[in-house]
Amino acid sequence: MPNARPSIFTMSLLVTGNLLGAGILALPINLGPAGMLPSVAGIALIWALMLKSSLILADQDDLTEGETGGLPTFFGKKLGSFAKWAAVAADLVVLYGVLTAYLTGVSSIVTNLFKLPLPNWAVCLAYFVVVLCLVSVGAALLRRCNALILIAMGGCFVILIAMILPHVEPVRAKPMQWGFLPAAMPVVLTAFLYHNLIPTVCRMFEGDRKAVHKSLWIGSSIGLVMNLVWTVAVFCALPFYSPKAYSILNAYDMNLPATVPLTGLLDSGFFMSVGLVFAILAMTAAFMANGAALVDFLKDIGSSFSWGRNGWVIRAVAFLPPLLVSIFYPSVFLTAMNVVGGFGVCIIFGILPAILLIRQSRGKTGALVTGIVMLLLFGAILVSETMQETGLSSIKPDVEYWYKHSAD
Repeated sequence: MPNARPSIFTMSLLVTGNLLGAGILALPINLGPAGMLPSVAGIALIWALMLKSSLILADQDDLTEGETGGLPTFFGKKLGSFAKWAAVAADLVVLYGVLTAYLTGVSSIVTNLFKLPLPNWAVCLAYFVVVLCLVSVGAALLRRCNALILIAMGGCFVILIAMILPHVEPVRAKPMQWGFLPAAMPVVLTAFLYHNLIPTVCRMFEGDRKAVHKSLWIGSSIGLVMNLVWTVAVFCALPFYSPKAYSILNAYDMNLPATVPLTGLLDSGFFMSVGLVFAILAMTAAFMANGAALVDFLKDIGSSFSWGRNGWVIRAVAFLPPLLVSIFYPSVFLTAMNVVGGFGVCIIFGILPAILLIRQSRGKTGALVTGIVMLLLFGAILVSETMQETGLSSIKPDVEYWYKHSAD
């Protein structure tokens, strides 16, 4: 008997599970120097842009029906050779970058919270061995356990928010620095990354576009609510500046996830344990999904070479670079998230879908205008990140402004 078609809600949860990785832990810290209102506006804007780009891809029959070798081949067929190789480069940045972020994120949390008598590289290596074994088991395990993982994450999330709320001070929502927002947009893009899942969702619904669209809407909207609630709660609980270690500025300077300064603020072993479970579940599930995707990607591009048919070589090429970067540069959590969003996600899930929509508008003014607006916005993020990384511009937190408001 053929497999039963999944429910819209089940596939929506799969989308949410792919969306909630390291991004939710990075958002409050990376957006912190902009203030709460600019951050909420930026999160809502990126959610809308990423949702629209996912709907554009979901409407492409020759992508979702498996007639191409993946996104790079698809974009090459639709937009030409340059688009294909741009997609190849962008996809590699995304996949290698997020794996590096997960490794450094988990090792940073463990070493900063538990003060273990072990070097950071040892913790990173131990976690790497565990997730590599899980990736080897296969994506089928992740799909079977997805509901349980999400239930556990949801329970942890509710507990974390409930424990943060007594420390919330609404006055911390008032300061604003809109000029910092462009520097934080790449991390927000990474926090709404679920697009590699789109072909799977489309195939599971056997081309029922209405069901696919509903799943993407519901799944990404759940992620939007969780990202907003978490970001607002952390903003209003953590001081931006504090002589103690638990502050947004200190976490920003040290490339730390939000759970680390929150644990210092609450001084609670229970919060530390729940936060650790939440972070490990979120990053491990995302590592499994993206690790399997990277292996498949390398098999595809290496299929015409002898090394591409050797499973051990493929796994070495896939997982050794993120491991080595994480060991030698352990404090690159937020940096990795910025590079992933500002370059990889921006190109393959922003600029290329926007160009595709413009090409396929065929005189439809609404689609043409939407494509142009998307192209301009994603292009602006790409240019801003390029200038930041090359030193042509430098957007830094206005410490004096935040010190004044912290003192007030």
